[in-house]
Amino acid sequence: MPSAVAEARPWRRKASGLAATVLLGLVSPWASTTPVHASTVQPTTDTTAFNSVALNQISVSGLHNAYDKSKSKSITTGLDLGAHLLEIDTYSTFGNPGGWIVSHSDPLANDNNCTYTTGSGVFKTTWENGSLRTCLDDLKAWSDAHPDHDPVYIKLELKWGFRSNAGMGPDQLDQLVAKHLGSDNLFTPADMLGTTYPTLDAAAKAGAWPTWNELRGKFILFPITGTIENKLAGYKLDNLSTEQEYAQHLADLSAAGRLDQASMWPAMTKPSPNGDPRLIYGAALRPWFVIFDTQATHWLNNGYSMSWYCRSHYLTVEGSAESVVPTLDDTNPDPTAAAQRVQYLAQQGHSSATTFDWMKTPGAFTLWSRNC
Repeated sequence: MPSAVAEARPWRRKASGLAATVLLGLVSPWASTTPVHASTVQPTTDTTAFNSVALNQISVSGLHNAYDKSKSKSITTGLDLGAHLLEIDTYSTFGNPGGWIVSHSDPLANDNNCTYTTGSGVFKTTWENGSLRTCLDDLKAWSDAHPDHDPVYIKLELKWGFRSNAGMGPDQLDQLVAKHLGSDNLFTPADMLGTTYPTLDAAAKAGAWPTWNELRGKFILFPITGTIENKLAGYKLDNLSTEQEYAQHLADLSAAGRLDQASMWPAMTKPSPNGDPRLIYGAALRPWFVIFDTQATHWLNNGYSMSWYCRSHYLTVEGSAESVVPTLDDTNPDPTAAAQRVQYLAQQGHSSATTFDWMKTPGAFTLWSRNC
């Protein structure tokens, strides 16, 4: 890796001599030219074969709606099974930053598997107890207990977007994440740029992504435009989509020399089959999108050139792996078919992260060559 890249990483961690991870997933040996078939994967807790590989060259898998009580009793259960991505739905319901509701369909009350504590009044009901801050506290506690854990993506679907005009905008969410997950536990845009690169696009294209080992103990958070927000169309709560608002937030922070205040990454949910999807935004915003997220069927069934994203060193997140033809059971698929599906999306679909609802299929929690 170029020396300039190394110099751009003041946060770089010294490699641990004891590199065994605590994640109880199934991992394939790294093979950049020879694909590893699902039938050759053996159970292991050792992911050190990936230590020297850059993040953008690795494909992981994770859980859709990891906060759902029907999946498990704790949001960290998926991490113990081997998930490397957790998706959390949240609503910007109240003017208090502690009131980010975590729920699938109820914007007024928390409904999730994050830790609830005893208390009185509002702290026992809707605002802080069981809210996003509680989920972040749970993740922080898990991380503290497993300090050399593999890097983990956290995908935040902001169901109806930010509410900057009610004190629940990008600044407040950044602060909440840094306080409760811990700023030292984050891999942020400022970490990527260091003092070398002006934008995320420039850093990505220069190959500045850190290695797997350099990211041990780290979380990578990205908010996405929510389903309800998309349906609101011209009636957005603060007139900007989540992706556009957070990208503008990063651009503004960078211009002000305060990029280190950002805890998360913008993620674009509007890919294009005909070139750079960022062209729908102005030139000032485009270089801040290097993560792209949408359904796996959308990527694969609409003629999208996934190799373009991969060759450009961008990260892609592909949801609902079970929906790709031939479809699989969304809760209890054939284990071999599930593992092969994840491999297919990694190596033919060039996925950086694939998500699904398979809690009972640990063989799907595998690491693969992204095969760009």
